[in-house]
Amino acid sequence: MLSGSQKPNIHQFHIGLSTGSIFSLVFLFFLLVPPAYSQPSSQAVAKVNGMPIYRSDISCAVEASLVRMGPERRASLQGGKIPVPDNDRMLRRLIDIELLYQEGLKQSSPGLDEEVERRFRKELARIGGKERLADALSCIDMNIQDLKKSIFRDLVINRYLNKVIYSKIHVSSEEIKSYYNANLKMYPLSRAAHVNQIFIRVKAWKNKSEVRSALAKARVIQNEASKGTDFSSLARKYSQDPAAGSTAGDMGLVQERNLHTPIARVIFSLPEGGVSPPIETRGGFRIFKVVSYRPSSFRSLNDVRDDIVAKLRREKAGEMISKLVNVLRSKARIEILKK
Repeated sequence: MLSGSQKPNIHQFHIGLSTGSIFSLVFLFFLLVPPAYSQPSSQAVAKVNGMPIYRSDISCAVEASLVRMGPERRASLQGGKIPVPDNDRMLRRLIDIELLYQEGLKQSSPGLDEEVERRFRKELARIGGKERLADALSCIDMNIQDLKKSIFRDLVINRYLNKVIYSKIHVSSEEIKSYYNANLKMYPLSRAAHVNQIFIRVKAWKNKSEVRSALAKARVIQNEASKGTDFSSLARKYSQDPAAGSTAGDMGLVQERNLHTPIARVIFSLPEGGVSPPIETRGGFRIFKVVSYRPSSFRSLNDVRDDIVAKLRREKAGEMISKLVNVLRSKARIEILKK
C-alpha cells in the first residue's frame, strides 16, 4: 500500500493498471463525485438544495476527465487542438448530477444495497484485490467506502433515468432508414480487388546469391506479364506457391483492410490489369496482378442497424436528459457561491 508521501500521480498510475480497471474507477468518480468526499477545509463553490459542492470536487472531476481522455487526446489538448476542460462547465455538470441524484433518491428502488455490493465485488475482481483497489482509489482521493457511495449514486441515477428516460425512448424503422440514407458515406465497405499472384521463394535471406537469383527471376516473370503473357499460365509455370497448380495464382476477391499496409498500398495503386514489380514479403518475392476492382459500395442497413439505433438512442437520451435537468433546475434552490 502506498503511503501518503508516496501517492502517485493519477496519470502515472493509469499506466500501471489495466485500462478497463482504472477507467471504470475514474468513470464513476468523474460522473458521480459526491460532495461528501471533499475535505472540510475545502471551499464550497455551490449548493444544490443545501448540499454543497466544493472547489476540490471540480478539481478532481477535471483531473479524472483528463485521465478519461487517454494519452492521444491529452496530447491533442496540450497541443491546443482540443479545449482544456472548463471549471465552470464542470461545475454545471456536477450540479446536474446532484439534481438527478436527489431526484433519484425520491424513487422506490428495491434491492439497491445488494446491487451495490455485487458491483463492488465485480470491481474488486476486475482490479485484482483490495490492496490494488485501495492504491488505485488513492490516486483520486477516494477509499473503498467512497467507491461504494459512488456506486450507490451511479445506481440511483441510472435507475431513475431508466424509469423516466431510457424506457421511453423509441427509434422507429423510418428514423433508422432516414439516418442510414443521410449518412451512407459513414459506412463504406473496404476497397476490394480480384487479385492474382506469383510467388518466388527465398529460403535464406542471408544468402545474398539466392536473393539476387530469386529477384532476377521475379523481374523476368514481371516483364513477361507486363508484355501481355497470360498471368495464369505464368503462375502455373513459375509460382512456388503450393496451391498455384490448382489456383493458377488466383487469390480471389481481396479486401484492402485484410492486407498488410505495404502490400495493400502496392495492389491498390495498380490499374485494372496492372502488374506490380516484385515485392519482398515473408518467405520470398511476390508479383501481383489486379484483375478487376469491386465497384464502390457500402455496408448494408442490416449490418449497421444496431450501431444506428444505439447512436439515435444516445442522441434522444441526451436531449431528454437536458430537458429533464432544466425542469429540475427550475424547481431547485441552486446557489453559486464565491469562486
